[in-house]
Amino acid sequence: MHQWRWRIVRSGNGFTFIEALFQLVIFSLLAQVIFIFYLLIQQWHDTIVAEEQIKWEIFIHDLQQYLLDAEDIYIMNNSLYIIDSSTKTIKINKITDVIRLQINDQGYVPLLIGIRHAEFSLSDNIVTIKVEFLNGIVKERALLVQYHK
Repeated sequence: MHQWRWRIVRSGNGFTFIEALFQLVIFSLLAQVIFIFYLLIQQWHDTIVAEEQIKWEIFIHDLQQYLLDAEDIYIMNNSLYIIDSSTKTIKINKITDVIRLQINDQGYVPLLIGIRHAEFSLSDNIVTIKVEFLNGIVKERALLVQYHK
């Protein structure tokens, strides 16, 4: 009977201390790889968000420049129309995934690329622009317009 118990213990269906340490080392290496991968994805996300922020701020700066000489502003068919002091008609609208600029119905200049949805609104002297980028980021800005007459 004593020999029978010894055979069960020797054939062992459990882990030895060395096997347990080996599995612990493999688990810790795998956890480190997963953590590094998570940090890499987070860095990519932050880079994409920063690029969208830069594009947005440049677009807002350009739009503010067009609003400086505004004599009249109106919105028609979700397009923003600015009539400036030199009687140029500036049209800003969204076509496909681009917000573009057109002056006196001639040519187009892209102002902001990668747009899913854009909405312009006008209330008194405040123009509000709300934009949703293709990656889901939503930006909104209200700009005060001082009319020149």
